[in-house]
Parts: sequence; C-alpha cells; structure tokens
Amino acid sequence: MFCSECGTQNPDTNQFCKNCGKPFRKNQEAPSPQSAGVPVQPVATPPPAQPVYYPPQPAVVQPVTAAPVKPAGNTAMSALGIGSIILAVLSWFRYPYIFGLLAIVFGGVVLFKSGNKKSWQAILGILGIIAGLACIITDIFYFTIFPIPPLVLT
Repeated sequence: MFCSECGTQNPDTNQFCKNCGKPFRKNQEAPSPQSAGVPVQPVATPPPAQPVYYPPQPAVVQPVTAAPVKPAGNTAMSALGIGSIILAVLSWFRYPYIFGLLAIVFGGVVLFKSGNKKSWQAILGILGIIAGLACIITDIFYFTIFPIPPLVLT
C-alpha cells in the first residue's frame, strides 16, 4: 500500500503512513506510483537527533535562614498583665471600683488570651484579678472589717 500524501510504500496492515503519519482509507487505496507511470522519488529521512550539550551551570547555594525566633510571650499580653497589676495597686489608693474593675478586666483578657496558663503574663493577670477583687471587697465591707472605734468624750 502506498501513501496518497507522500508516496511511501507501507505494509497493508498499517493504518497510518510510517513516513508522514497520514491515516489510510480502507476502501480507497492510492494507486501505486509504478502503475501511474510516475517515477518514485526517494524520501529523505531526517537525520537522527543529536544530543544537545549544555555547559554545566554553577551550583547556586541558597543561604540557610534560621526559623524566626518566637518571643517568649506576646508584647501586648505583657503590657496588659503589667497594666493589670498597676491598676490593682492604684485601686487601693484611689477610685477602688474603677481601677479594681479595670484590673480585673485586663487580668481576665491576659488570662483568656495567653496560650500558656503558666507563663509570667498569665500569672500577672491572675495577680491583677485577685488584687482588684480584694480591693473592691475590702471597700464594700470596709466598716465591717475595720469598725469605727467608739468616740470617747472626756
């Protein structure tokens, strides 16, 4: 069987031309070049592919970077823990309900947000809560805890 596109002779069992890859039609065969009186031109085969040489590339050394060091604690949580203690101490001297309540809130935020409940920020938060509560309770029950001595007139 001859290919109708390029004229290459192929075995009868092929479905595609071995030279150009065009599919054969089963019911219609191309006439042979000898029967048509056309001289057969030899088909040039492409030269085999030559390997391509690429010069070796210098190895690129990536700098090794250390993983970022996570600080021991969050700075905001540290500030809130310290603020809780300061407000708790201030509540003993001035405005016990305002400063005591703020100390309790700041301490609660630190305690709730800190991942490690044994960190020093969490401990400061707990101390702020305790000191704020102690100040408010002391102020509420001040006269019960510290009764007024009777006034003695001489």
